[in-house]
Amino acid sequence: MSQTTHEAAEALRHAISTATIGELSFPTSLDASRRVLKAVENPDLGLTALAKIIVAEPLLSAKVIRLANSAALNPANKTIRDVRQAVLCVGMDLIKALAMVLIMDQLRQSQRHKGCRDLANRLWERNVHVAALSYVLAKKLTRLNADEVMFSAIVGDLGRFYLLSRVADFPALLEDPVVLATTINDLASHATSIVLDKLNLPASVVDAVLASRHYSGAMPPATPGDILFIAGVVSPRRDPFDELDTRVTPEAGGGAVAFGLDKSMVATLIAASGDEIYSIVVALES
Repeated sequence: MSQTTHEAAEALRHAISTATIGELSFPTSLDASRRVLKAVENPDLGLTALAKIIVAEPLLSAKVIRLANSAALNPANKTIRDVRQAVLCVGMDLIKALAMVLIMDQLRQSQRHKGCRDLANRLWERNVHVAALSYVLAKKLTRLNADEVMFSAIVGDLGRFYLLSRVADFPALLEDPVVLATTINDLASHATSIVLDKLNLPASVVDAVLASRHYSGAMPPATPGDILFIAGVVSPRRDPFDELDTRVTPEAGGGAVAFGLDKSMVATLIAASGDEIYSIVVALES
């Protein structure tokens, strides 16, 4: 590691570790999605009023209709074309998740440097697959709120997306991908906490995200954090930061097995739910 890269890494660490919620800033392109997210959090807002807001946001409208027509939410395959009908089918929680998907996708697309862009794209693909897996696992294995579990999975990497958006201020970090990945992994939990607080997300969501790096050993899974961990272990999309971070070994999955995770049972369930998982991935990615 060069001295310049080391200094850049330390500067980013200091900037994030000393940041407060009020100091966080997001690209202005996120304003529309954040307005939708704020509207959804209004307990007095009805679904009809929400549909009117969503109609004004074409990207979100398309995602809501696509999810309403997915195999996971529409097993009868009755085509839904109207936004209001789609909103009624999808519900508040999943619309909130879709608004957050747009925020994260905009953060992903804001990356100007090729190295950051590649990492952001790979992290995005993994994030979407883990979210889809989390929804199906929660629905099939537990009585947990599958909508909230999927939302927690979607925001699980928001801290790392935010950190990538800040790397442009510390360009020397781009000279060493390993140092970049290590630094972002070290700051991820703190960044995630303050970003999720900035967005006023429920404590249960923040707790699930922060717990998702560990597995309690309960089977069936006992908490949203367990579901997120399992989805991360079995996801075919690997974590691009963990692949670069030499401190991270493949033992996480092995440790999960040692704690009682029946990976073959989970794999069988996933295979049987392939259409549902794929339909959610398509709805989130498109």
